[in-house]
Amino acid sequence: MSKSLIAIMLVPFCSLAWAAPDLNEAAEDVCDCLEAPYAQAQQAMELISAAQASGDMSALVAAQGEMMGVINASSQCFDALAEKYPEIDQSEELQQQVMNIADEQCPNPAAAMSAGQ
Repeated sequence: MSKSLIAIMLVPFCSLAWAAPDLNEAAEDVCDCLEAPYAQAQQAMELISAAQASGDMSALVAAQGEMMGVINASSQCFDALAEKYPEIDQSEELQQQVMNIADEQCPNPAAAMSAGQ
């Protein structure tokens, strides 16, 4: 009798542990969503440097249109993450924890450049 009572008491706690979101997995997914925008940002920084050196801003104008497409795809990716991780989507604290992990796993190249200046 006592073994079945213990089992009944443990089941709700086990399901709570299994239902907890995996913050590391979510951070990896965030990095996947940010891969294209970060690559685009890196390219934009290179274009800006080249444009400043040459005075030719036409490449920047062309890159701006491409960046808008990348931002749209990234937004769709983040919308999918909100559906995949509803617990994180509803908690600013969990979102911050995920972003802190993601910042370590896939740092923003623009932030790195700003820190270096």
